[in-house]
Amino acid sequence: MSRFMSGPEAEEYAELARPLRPLMKLETSDFYIGKRISLAGDLGTVRYVGNVVGTQHDWLGIEWDDPTRGKHDGVYNGHVYFQCLNPQPKAASFVRSTRKFDQPVGFREAVHQKYAPASIDPDYLLGILLEPEEPISISGKVVEEIGFEKIAERQAMLDELQIAILDRACIAGYGSKPWWSPYGSELLDKDFNQKDSITRFGKDLPKLQFLDLGQNLLELWTDVTAICEALNIKLLRLNGNRFRSLEVPPWQAATLDKIYGNVEELYLEDTLLTWYQVLFLTSHFHHLKILCLASNLLADVPKSLPTTNLTSLDLSYNCFQCIGCLHHLTSLPLLEKLVLRWNQIDRLTCDTAGHVSNCERLTNPTNCSTFTEPMVFKSLLHLDVSDNLISSFQFVAHLPILVPKLKSLRIAHNPVFATMSDDDSFMLTLARLGSIRTLNYSNITAAARMNAEIYYLSHIGAVLSGFPVEKAAEVLMYHPRFVELCNLHGAPTLNRRGAFLSDVLDNTLGSHLITFTFSFKSFRSPGHGDLLDGREETVKMIRLPRTINTYYLKSEVGRLFSIQPMHLRLTWETGEWDPVGLSLGPKDDEYWSVGSHDSNYDADAECSGDFDSNIDDGSFGDEDQDEKYCGYGEYGHGEHGTEDADQAVGVDAEEKGKWVRREVELVDGTREVGHWIEGTEAKVRVEYRENVY
Repeated sequence: MSRFMSGPEAEEYAELARPLRPLMKLETSDFYIGKRISLAGDLGTVRYVGNVVGTQHDWLGIEWDDPTRGKHDGVYNGHVYFQCLNPQPKAASFVRSTRKFDQPVGFREAVHQKYAPASIDPDYLLGILLEPEEPISISGKVVEEIGFEKIAERQAMLDELQIAILDRACIAGYGSKPWWSPYGSELLDKDFNQKDSITRFGKDLPKLQFLDLGQNLLELWTDVTAICEALNIKLLRLNGNRFRSLEVPPWQAATLDKIYGNVEELYLEDTLLTWYQVLFLTSHFHHLKILCLASNLLADVPKSLPTTNLTSLDLSYNCFQCIGCLHHLTSLPLLEKLVLRWNQIDRLTCDTAGHVSNCERLTNPTNCSTFTEPMVFKSLLHLDVSDNLISSFQFVAHLPILVPKLKSLRIAHNPVFATMSDDDSFMLTLARLGSIRTLNYSNITAAARMNAEIYYLSHIGAVLSGFPVEKAAEVLMYHPRFVELCNLHGAPTLNRRGAFLSDVLDNTLGSHLITFTFSFKSFRSPGHGDLLDGREETVKMIRLPRTINTYYLKSEVGRLFSIQPMHLRLTWETGEWDPVGLSLGPKDDEYWSVGSHDSNYDADAECSGDFDSNIDDGSFGDEDQDEKYCGYGEYGHGEHGTEDADQAVGVDAEEKGKWVRREVELVDGTREVGHWIEGTEAKVRVEYRENVY
């Protein structure tokens, strides 16, 4: 065992890392439990060999590496035949053993096929190259060697080979067949001279340092050890293999530390190894710096990794639900980069003091452990939590407590940003982190930081304005940098008003939604000449993000009212009033000097809708028709108009004259609707346009 593991702990890990003994057919059969197969390029593992109820002859139950390739999960017609490592519902299927499977090859054969292709047996080639360079003589005469130049050229290719990429090459092991069984520790190939063969092959690849064996048919760790034994490997990639046993023969076990001692990068993505199996393997990689464990269905880290030189750890595409599940990794003294993208993380599980609290799993009834000591990644500089389930800025606000030296953060594609513009999400994230230099791959300039912090301060000020003074401390718990930013840029101006405490949870989904009330009175139906009755108003409500553009908004309205979006005109009724026909000063005359009594009034210049020609002296021809739509909105005069205007702006109607409701047409474009609409509610009038230009 490794110097990092000895005694009872090593035995415990070895037992947890050892798979169950196959119960049906062993390596001496053509098919056995755990055998790796390739069918038309699709990789899989045999999980069952036997009968299927209602059929004849034996079937192979295959768990496919692609979890969407199969038909079921090992349970077929109510009968449980086997259990898959991957819990996906269609990870497995039954196939006949008579199918034509792809032929497995050995590692040596794969290397020569790709990097020294020739119709020459590799062992024959090696034998020639290792023989003493003596002249060939027949009957006392030296025979000239012809054709060996090509062999030398091919060998020269291997002599200089530093990177070998052999993914998806159907490599089953050091040889094409299993040569050692972990069950009973016996040699299956009695004629296999492992030591001699490996020594010879190591001389064949003297400079090989980077080896990719991903997506192959490897099933025994002893084959990986045999391949690496005579090589000086620094990068080893084993992604997509499924190991049924991690045990090695006694003669290998004594030298594991030496065999893997020079490996600095290890990739075990999509191997479905448990955390204890990872611990068992990495205990021999003393100089390991980069480790990738993505796509392994990991949900917890019960113990820290045994290697102390690790600087980068990739745990992407796993099942972690909180940062607290990783608390054991804080003991890694040199860890600088941690990648957690595409997990299920939605919280830190720590309070404002940085102590890990009890974490309730969302889908697993077990809990993370409770700790009283601070949880701090003391050396971590780079963190990637993009594509998770983070829904609150509190995650960001307290990151400096857990990662005090954080320099680079990637947090894009989380629900907290779903309804925000890119600028808002960038600034509100940056301002909460005082030490980062890179955010979502963007370098932070001094000007960008200052703009973000000032914007964030104004944001905090707006939140504080909604609460009485006695609630300020409670509000500021959600903004740990408030005092620091006030010292840098000055305190924001507060304009207090009534509000609810729930409003302090800023930047939630609800705070970035607008409740639209659409009123639709009439339209001219396509293909029909009759104007439908406009008195039957249809009102519908929907909540939409303020970051959508007008095109998207019209598509939603068209769906609500079953109208083609291109025929829609949307007008936001602001509910505010503006004076008309007054001289408000030189700057305002150009906007308000046009009166409705002017016979030369240009409707096209000022109105967004059709100006009604029945307007005369401010009164409407139809007594019931007290609304008309124009560029600035709804004209009011006399009893109908001025009463609402007085209530809206508090002026005397007789003294001030006429008022107009302010309206804004939401014109087609890519601009966000939040550019026009303020607040969280909006009343929008829907009109049908017969002719669309």
